[in-house]
Amino acid sequence: MLRLLNLSLTRGTRVLYRNATLTASPGERIGLVGPNGCGKSTLFAAVLGELSPEAGDIETPRRERIAHVAQSFKVTDVACLEYVLSGHAPLVAAREALKAAEASGDEMALAHAHAELAEVNEGAVTAAARTILAGLGFSQDDAERPVADFSGGWRNRIALARALMCPADLLLLDEPTNHLDIDSLIWLENWLRHVEATVIIISHDREFLDRAVTTIWSVEDDTIRRYAGNFTKFEAERMERLRQQDAAHRAYEAKAASLRSFIDRFRAKATKARQAQSRIKMLEKLESVEAVRAKREWRFEFPKPVRLPEHLADAEGLAVRGAVRSGERIGVLGVNGAGKSTLIKTVVGEIPKLAGELRRGQGLEIGYFAQSARRRVAARTHEAARPRRARAGTARPPQDRHGNARGADDGALDV
Repeated sequence: MLRLLNLSLTRGTRVLYRNATLTASPGERIGLVGPNGCGKSTLFAAVLGELSPEAGDIETPRRERIAHVAQSFKVTDVACLEYVLSGHAPLVAAREALKAAEASGDEMALAHAHAELAEVNEGAVTAAARTILAGLGFSQDDAERPVADFSGGWRNRIALARALMCPADLLLLDEPTNHLDIDSLIWLENWLRHVEATVIIISHDREFLDRAVTTIWSVEDDTIRRYAGNFTKFEAERMERLRQQDAAHRAYEAKAASLRSFIDRFRAKATKARQAQSRIKMLEKLESVEAVRAKREWRFEFPKPVRLPEHLADAEGLAVRGAVRSGERIGVLGVNGAGKSTLIKTVVGEIPKLAGELRRGQGLEIGYFAQSARRRVAARTHEAARPRRARAGTARPPQDRHGNARGADDGALDV
């Protein structure tokens, strides 16, 4: 169980939210949503004890009963399976006890250590780890490969598998779907439906949240609000609440304006003085309703090309055979490693084709947003990025202490 009691968190001088009081029940699956920079990951850090709240308190399970996906970890030559098993604290403790007993030569301690390892059921735990790795797209051979052999995206999957391996009461998942293909995503959704722990998920994938969670915590209006249901139900309920709030605010403004008008007109008249005083008391007792806050919106404009060829690209003898025509919307699907990005890079011209023919339309200009865009933008200085923000006409996104765009906003800049 997790409880937030009048919690207030800040980042620098900025208040993220204040007086948030919420309870996450055992087995509840919660989606934590809100705009970038509102403090979702900061809440995870506070729950993990990595930072202290400005005010209030957080009641959590014991630290060893909280699982989360490490944002970074030291890459070693340990096998993938062994790294995932290291997330199972009881197994790790039993193995260490057995190793210590063997070194001591104490037969009683050795017998006790073997009994403890048998109680943990190392075979079943290992089988569960292999099941998780398979669900996330790893082959049997992959399980024995060193972690250092895998690319960044696959290492993120390994970190996710390690978190899922932990026998936890509270599971924190920060953007768990970022590096998953469709099959792995479907597996994760099914796995989350059967997990016994309380699960809190940060995600911008509304379809995933619709299928994976039963409650929404929304960071809004300087606090965190709870909504029952999935993301679609949350959106409908929130829009209705905002509509009612707006109507109540308009009614309040109209009533207050009417009272003020009467007071201003008749306060000085002896015959109306008593009524004016009555209106003053009514105005003082009138409960104010806060106006609905306007949200900053990201708007994209796609400028029309000077010349738009009818035939954008034609391919023969490549991984695909066909043509791309003006106005089409095409999705490229396949498991990780199948060559989706390689195909796109070939079309763009970043890498040469190995065989076949690729014909681009005359005058064709290609806009390209790559997976590596975030790393490229993060390397830019604040001064270099400023002109792009000025042209885009958007508000300055949150930044880290070096002046670089932070989190998901850096990718938005490159788009």
